[in-house]
Amino acid sequence: MTEQITDKIFKIAGVRFRENWKVYDFDATDVDVAVGDNVIVNSERGLGFALVVRIKKSQAAAAEEPPPEEVEVEVEVEEQGVKEFTDAPSPQDQSPKIMRKILRKATEEDILKEEKNKEREAEAFSIAQDIIVERELPMKLIRVEYSFDALRATFFFFSETRIDFRELVKELAYKLKSRIEMRQIGVRDVARMIGGFGPCGRELCCSAFLKNFEPVSIRMAKKQEMVLNPAKISGVCGRLLCCLSYEYEMYDEIKKDVADMRLAAVREKKEDEERRLAQERREAEERRLADEQKRQEERKKQQDQRREKLKEAAQRGGGKPEKRKDMQQEKKALPQSEQPRELQQQKPEKQLEQKAQQQQEGVKSGKKKKRRFWRKKKKQGQGENKPQGPGGAGE
Repeated sequence: MTEQITDKIFKIAGVRFRENWKVYDFDATDVDVAVGDNVIVNSERGLGFALVVRIKKSQAAAAEEPPPEEVEVEVEVEEQGVKEFTDAPSPQDQSPKIMRKILRKATEEDILKEEKNKEREAEAFSIAQDIIVERELPMKLIRVEYSFDALRATFFFFSETRIDFRELVKELAYKLKSRIEMRQIGVRDVARMIGGFGPCGRELCCSAFLKNFEPVSIRMAKKQEMVLNPAKISGVCGRLLCCLSYEYEMYDEIKKDVADMRLAAVREKKEDEERRLAQERREAEERRLADEQKRQEERKKQQDQRREKLKEAAQRGGGKPEKRKDMQQEKKALPQSEQPRELQQQKPEKQLEQKAQQQQEGVKSGKKKKRRFWRKKKKQGQGENKPQGPGGAGE
């Protein structure tokens, strides 16, 4: 029997209960279904109306995924009272399960029944919204879903705090005459249920094809060198974009190669710069040596010319005075630091002698001026003391 089971080929159909729900696998071996058919399945919550979105074949049946989404808070109301449940798994849920089967294709009656359930969902949504506003509960109602047999109504809501909604559940159960489940969901689930378009212009990934929400961190945006602006890297839900995780692994692998390439490029650039500087230093040294050699050659030429002149003067005779003049001119042309010590010592003495001469000349010129002044005075006094003529008194 085991060999027959293992050799048997199973046809597995992936079905979706709602438009933007996850895809769950069901056994479709005994039912002839195709992609796009509406089917009735046997789920954990009873009969369910679903749509076939894919079909695959396998030699062994896989474990079943639970059709409902993750439940944070669940409340079930019965006629006797109210029961509360949390998302902690029970021992029965942890046991291995066999894949559930697709019962049959949906008939026209099933489709009409599903349409009536949708009308009931709209009515239940408006009733619950009025009660929430009346009681001023800090919660936002997102969606209402009825089971296929219309015995259970599930209310999805969002709230930042924990809410005591037992009175709300009792009132809804009294008005709707059905079992009530309340599920508190996060902002990402809200965006998935409501739907919309992202900043890229396409439909939201969570409502289009994503099955599970993978963790996204700001490190992924930094690794991809994106602008760390919350408005640009956040989605409709206010959290980081799910698409940041799509290319993160590729960027992480490429960054390592790029880092090595960058280091090699920096090292090569540094080596080129060092070679260029060494070449410039070498060329500068060569220019300096060439200039020094030219100066030495010019000095040799000048010395040769002077020697020739001295030889010519010696041959003519009386070349000593010319030689002395040349020596004096050379000494004058030399800077003060290179002049002989005798001249350096003679200069301050000459300066002192010149200053003494100037002072003596100044004193002499002052004496001459005084003498001229007194001479003029004497001449004026003699002219006034001369005797007057005989006729002068009578007059």
